[in-house]
Amino acid sequence: MSLVRLVYASRSRLVEADRRIGLARILETARRLNAERHVTGFLMATRGGFAQILEGEAGSIAETYGRIMVDPRHAELRLLAQDAVDQRQFAGWAMAYAEHDQTTEFIFGLYGIAPDTEIFEQPLDVLLDLAGELASARA
Repeated sequence: MSLVRLVYASRSRLVEADRRIGLARILETARRLNAERHVTGFLMATRGGFAQILEGEAGSIAETYGRIMVDPRHAELRLLAQDAVDQRQFAGWAMAYAEHDQTTEFIFGLYGIAPDTEIFEQPLDVLLDLAGELASARA
């Protein structure tokens, strides 16, 4: 089995009034489908965007990203990386999640993501490091 890691960022089309409900739906669906397909990962969100790391078998990752590409809650998808990896970084989570809020503000700030900075615009290395730091804080 070939293990793949895919990283993307997108702008959020969630309307602020329904944002919490929209995020809950994204997480519920992602966790259910990812568990079925043995996909693991980490989703990070700011008010205006998403960044996500997905890990799993190449076919499952392609199928998952295909669904994301046509999901109307995402705009301007940027595929940042798709590489073979030796092991999963987020093996324990069908989909871990962190939002830029009061609880995580310090960690996001360490990586230059302030409340008025968008995660969508961050480079790959920042997103990977940020996800690792947020995952460590959750463990």
